[in-house]
Amino acid sequence: MQIARRLYIYFIAAVSLAMLAVGLMNLLRIGLAQIAIALGWSEVILEPGEAIRRQVSLWAAVSIVALPVWLLHWWLAERAALRPDAEGEAERGSTVRALYVSAVLAGSFIAWFFAGTALVRRLLGEVLDAPEPTGSLAGPLALVLVSASIWVYHAGVRRGDAAAVEMRGAAAWAPRLYRYAAAFIGALQLLFELGTLFRLIIEVLLPQETILPADTWWRGLLAAGVASVVVGLLAWAGHWGASLELLRQPGWRGLSERASVLRRAYLYVMILVGVVATLGFTAVFLNEAFAWALGVAPRPAGDALARRLLDPLARALPFAAAWAYHRRIVLAEAATMTEAPLQASVRRIYTYGVAFVGLGFGSVGLAYLLGLLLDAVLGGTRVVTAPPDWWRRQVALFVALTLVGTGAWLWHWYTAARRVSADPAGERGATTRRVYLFATLAASLVAVLVSLAVTLYRILTVLLGVGSARGVVSDVSAALGVFVVAAALLAYHGMVLRDDLRERRAEAVGEKVLPLLLTGPPDADLAGVLDNLRDHLPEGYTLRPRIERE
Repeated sequence: MQIARRLYIYFIAAVSLAMLAVGLMNLLRIGLAQIAIALGWSEVILEPGEAIRRQVSLWAAVSIVALPVWLLHWWLAERAALRPDAEGEAERGSTVRALYVSAVLAGSFIAWFFAGTALVRRLLGEVLDAPEPTGSLAGPLALVLVSASIWVYHAGVRRGDAAAVEMRGAAAWAPRLYRYAAAFIGALQLLFELGTLFRLIIEVLLPQETILPADTWWRGLLAAGVASVVVGLLAWAGHWGASLELLRQPGWRGLSERASVLRRAYLYVMILVGVVATLGFTAVFLNEAFAWALGVAPRPAGDALARRLLDPLARALPFAAAWAYHRRIVLAEAATMTEAPLQASVRRIYTYGVAFVGLGFGSVGLAYLLGLLLDAVLGGTRVVTAPPDWWRRQVALFVALTLVGTGAWLWHWYTAARRVSADPAGERGATTRRVYLFATLAASLVAVLVSLAVTLYRILTVLLGVGSARGVVSDVSAALGVFVVAAALLAYHGMVLRDDLRERRAEAVGEKVLPLLLTGPPDADLAGVLDNLRDHLPEGYTLRPRIERE
């Protein structure tokens, strides 16, 4: 009964609040535009007075209808939540209420995030004398004011609920999911736009010959870049700072935040983004350097060469900083954990995750280079008949990928090997290591099968007379390169897995065994209890039922 009541109240509250927000935003937009015209700040009148009055009538009607509906249903919700008894605590900690608050926070965040970016961009455009040809400040300003007000109010509601009762289940993770998603969105905009700003600085300091010193083309780009950076930083720092503050909170809030799977997922995703972007932009830098060294036409020099080399480095710098920062957070939090197996597990996820990404970059580059080599050695036409600039550019690109990816893989795989030497049993039996090995084996096996299928298909077309033998080497050289690299990875990681399993079996022979007897009431779920106990065992320990013989 209570669930049905809550679903009704919060659903109507959400719908009416959305209507109220749209109505107020449009009324405020029209009012601000008219004020700007009256004060002489804007001379653009896009619509006649009758059309404006018609819009005012429409949005005023929407607001007048939505406001009492939202106030009534929100009053009902708050009356139930503020009761000083168990029912009030149940209301504050309910999943439906948490989902409502999270949805409102997410919707209002998206609104003020993009509207705030547009608003700051237009303000900076006015300051830098680079205004946009269309649009006014009234629209984004109205949207920011309304959405930010809604966001601030409901953020306060959430803080009050969390301070009053302990949240469990979806009531705890739904707002947390919003918080980390918002931090991720802000971080992505911040990182990408910082790279764009650095690139703009390079373009200004090293201008192209076609750009005159008096050109002001950069002002609009500067306004857009700074606006995106400022709003992205505000969104990321606000939400990430809130999570850091929660970590220091006493009671259930701090404990829940520290044990949160969503928090770890956010940290690992940010590390993954930083790793992929840093390796990618570094590969682009090396590609440009190798292309210049190999004389790929047109061969840039002077400022043009500096721009092409500095641009990928400028874009990589923010992501490298994000990678380093979130890595430090992960390792620092792992060091504070009281259980050694949990510390090791956190470090392993980082190590094997980066190793897997690096292996992907390196194997792709090496496979393509090997395909070019096989084409040249076996008499193919892909390298011989292509212009010199083509194969030189290919070599430059894939050598860069090979060096960057292989370097990242070797360093983190070496780190993993050192841990195996220090703790053979714990490292070889770790789930993270198994996931890495099986994922690599699966990817390698798929690559082997696909490359073999492509090669066999091309050979069969020649044997069956449905394809020309000319160019068959060039057609299969790339697939052969993939096959060789994937087969090598498959064999190597297969041997590593075999050694791990052999060592684990050898250790299991001498392991200590303590017989245990698990009893319970007649209706007890002994299998479920046993599964729960297994989930909380330290690494290296097993628990299994003993089959009694009659």
